[in-house]
Amino acid sequence: MPSRPKPRQAQQALITDPERRRRLAAAFDDDTTLEAAWRYDALRPRYPEDAVKQLLAAAAGHLPAGRDDVRQDTSGQATPGPTAGTLAAADAEAPVIADLGAGTGILTRALLAGGASVHAVEPSAAMLQVLRARSPEDQLRPARLQLHQATAEATGLGQASCDVVVAAQAWHWFDDALVQEEVRRILRPQGVLAVVANYLDTSVPWVHRLTRIMRAGDVYRPGWTPPVDPARFDAWHTTQARWERGITPEGIRELSTTLSSWLSADEPARARRRANLDWYLDEHLGLTPGEPVALPYLTVLHTSVLPGPA
Repeated sequence: MPSRPKPRQAQQALITDPERRRRLAAAFDDDTTLEAAWRYDALRPRYPEDAVKQLLAAAAGHLPAGRDDVRQDTSGQATPGPTAGTLAAADAEAPVIADLGAGTGILTRALLAGGASVHAVEPSAAMLQVLRARSPEDQLRPARLQLHQATAEATGLGQASCDVVVAAQAWHWFDDALVQEEVRRILRPQGVLAVVANYLDTSVPWVHRLTRIMRAGDVYRPGWTPPVDPARFDAWHTTQARWERGITPEGIRELSTTLSSWLSADEPARARRRANLDWYLDEHLGLTPGEPVALPYLTVLHTSVLPGPA
């Protein structure tokens, strides 16, 4: 039986080498084609309803009066602007959530559907193009969704402009110190920082071996919490949910091509991975082509409250 993922010390960065982090993150940034962005959106799992509800509930609990809006100018940079004349009356009390590393908007769309207003912050133009195309027309109004081609470390959003700042499947790509400063800047007092991720559930033996073959580095490490300065953020509250996703063997193969380890690999490495996946799925597991299999996932949500003024 393969070994389980080793426990990782709480507050330890998942990717400790800055150069490796930059190289892998570039696969979702500079190197992303529009075709790859569409494939990513189609193949990556969605987030469980309970996790989305928890994020919306956290945002709804932090709605101070007198907020400032943030609008996007033609250069794509966010600039502060008054609430009056920008937010529609029906959206004036909607919670404001910043989705850092929003990608193609998998979480953004779920938050919008739940009634939030969302700042989608994403450096990849291709990812943002898919996000815009996949968002319903009523959500594209400035009062509901604003797109920012920017990094999590320098969002351009207004100071104290957000009720919740969330990173979905993305926190490990950010510079720890810089993103914490930016989160503190854009969160309102008593606002919530949230980090959420879908992991293949390696407590299931065949799935753990699959992650090894796919080179899925973002597996859950028991006891791990996002690294933040405890003097600046309250203790993490963590919830977990196990669930299953129906996916065909072909879909599993395609899913593997959306991982940073695949996108950053050379062709010989990809060929070896294809061959290993073919053997594992077809021969070892004996999966039937075209027939969905239940693929177990673990979704982990960490939330931390930004303390208010003393």
